[in-house]
Amino acid sequence: MAVKQKVVECVKQPQVDRLSSLLRVLQNINGNHNLHEIERYKLCETIVTLLGRLSIPAVPEDYVTFMFDIKRIEDTLVQECRNNDMIFATLKAFYNAISNPNTSSQPTISIVLQLLDVETLPDAVKWILQSGYKEQSLENAMMTLCGWLSKWTLTPNLGPLVFHFMEGLAAEQHVDILIDVTLTYIKPLFNLLILQDPRNSVGPVVLYMLSSMQHDPSAFHKVIPLAPTVLQSLRDEQSESSLLYLEKIVNLFAALMNHFRDHNAHYDDLWRSMKLVCPNLNFTQQLNHNSWLSKSPVTSSTQSTMGKVGLKNLGNTCYMNSVLQALFMTRMFRNDILGATNREMMPLFSKLQVLFALLQYSQRSSLSPNDILSLARPPGFQKGHQHDSSEFLGYLLDTLHEQEKSVCAPRISDSRSPSSSNLENQTTIVQRSFGGRVVTISRCGTCHMQSARVDSFRELQLSFPNSLGNHSVQSLLDYYLQPEKLCGDNQYHCDTCRGLTDGERVTRVEELPARLVLTLKHFHYDPLSQRRAKLLQHVALDSFVHIENTKYELYASVVHVGSNLDSGHYYTYARNNVDWYKFNDCLVTLATAEELCTVRPPETPYILFYSKQDCSDPEPLPRSALSPILEATLKIELELDGDRRKRSIKPYELRHRRNDEPPPPGCGGSSFIDATSNRYVC
Repeated sequence: MAVKQKVVECVKQPQVDRLSSLLRVLQNINGNHNLHEIERYKLCETIVTLLGRLSIPAVPEDYVTFMFDIKRIEDTLVQECRNNDMIFATLKAFYNAISNPNTSSQPTISIVLQLLDVETLPDAVKWILQSGYKEQSLENAMMTLCGWLSKWTLTPNLGPLVFHFMEGLAAEQHVDILIDVTLTYIKPLFNLLILQDPRNSVGPVVLYMLSSMQHDPSAFHKVIPLAPTVLQSLRDEQSESSLLYLEKIVNLFAALMNHFRDHNAHYDDLWRSMKLVCPNLNFTQQLNHNSWLSKSPVTSSTQSTMGKVGLKNLGNTCYMNSVLQALFMTRMFRNDILGATNREMMPLFSKLQVLFALLQYSQRSSLSPNDILSLARPPGFQKGHQHDSSEFLGYLLDTLHEQEKSVCAPRISDSRSPSSSNLENQTTIVQRSFGGRVVTISRCGTCHMQSARVDSFRELQLSFPNSLGNHSVQSLLDYYLQPEKLCGDNQYHCDTCRGLTDGERVTRVEELPARLVLTLKHFHYDPLSQRRAKLLQHVALDSFVHIENTKYELYASVVHVGSNLDSGHYYTYARNNVDWYKFNDCLVTLATAEELCTVRPPETPYILFYSKQDCSDPEPLPRSALSPILEATLKIELELDGDRRKRSIKPYELRHRRNDEPPPPGCGGSSFIDATSNRYVC
């Protein structure tokens, strides 16, 4: 029977017989001189494909026999297919199998990797990346390999291949693939470090994933719950390998906690699990290589790959940065700010104009909002301390509104008509975007007389009902608008009845804003601690809410991380057309609406921005529409940017610097840790 026919017969046989038949075919390939070279390659491809179809038995007895036969096939492959042409054909078939989204190859196919010496794996990866495979193909291959690595420990070359494949993808700037695969498999791979046999194969991959995700703490935070068990297992094993990885992990964790110091509320349990092991004094060097999002001058010294610019943390100023990014992503408001021409007498307005122009046109990765901080810090906000982003937003909008009113008062006065007493409020930029009006009607329960009060608003603050349970933004909004009983200590003073009576109060939105700002009042005063504590209640984020039969769509949210108002961190999610972004001080990354909707306490959406559906976003203001004064200022700033880029980073520095900015100051009231911290006590 021809060799090709034997391979076909192998496929048709039950798995128990298939392994033995496959082994015999392999032993005959090299010794059969009648096989044409092309036919020989095709047989190799068929054999590799067949290996991928071998399912791993669940019954222990069958598993032992299966693994014995697999080992024999591996040995025969290594012995019979050592020439370069056969290796090339086998590797090509292997890659085609792992990158095909329509097939699910078993990890048994990975035994063909033993045809390659470890030293040749970088060349194999280079060949794959230079073969013109599409991004989706590379992602399927990477996901398949990491999936195998998380459950198959019997192919020594599998771990090194994954490691070199990731390095190759990083060099070719396939960042999205690396981030996706890390977030998918970091937990099961990290868990494997407790096992001695796969540790040397899996360990370098785990360390590389964690140390390269410097732009976002998500991967690091995924493994924190597993850390106590893994560290304890490594400590108890007391082998050379376990102690080596114990030291590496502790140093890396210390470096990551220092790097992501604005998330210190997450790290108390981790510190306790590390208390018996001292990090090295030079632990910060664990991150002294390029992260995946700073591999080239394009991403490290110029504008981020997302096309958005971050804001530097000036010392617990995340409360300000998060609000500024949300306002910038309010395109209606941004365009009005950029298009205004009467800026000379309005200091804060003028500086916000320049900042928005740079956020829209600068090529830098991040900007420093020093001017805004100096002009818009509310009374009582202390430099270097954490403060409430909602209070900052209110003060900023009030100041902008009053500055514009003071400058435009003569013009407004001239144009006001007797029937338009509210025109002054409606002509400011702040009011056009965020201004609304509510009427509050109080009714006496005795004589049924009522009084009405009309108030302007730029945000609605939504309280939580006393009853426990699930809440959504819409339910909190409905609760805000539902009738309120006035009784007990909260009785109504009726002028007709000349005293306090029971009654009812109803709030109704009389004039709807173009952009609706909702603040979820997670904070309440705790008399025991004498500070504003946080209600750690989950609120389902509604993509759409309704007021007075008008529909609003969510486009931005400021998120607070922490357990009380005086500590923690703020960052922002915001949508630009269909794409969502996460603005975390200097770092800007792509995000999804689902990511925002799945945050859980102690991360809580705090300020929500909704857009009125019948009031669509305008197109971004073109640079040609800027005033001559603003254009001149912008031109100077952009020229300075260009000079910085020319002087910035040399090739050698790109390979050895972590990123182009120093770590942001800590968020939460005090610096978390530095290289000389005495928190490391042996």
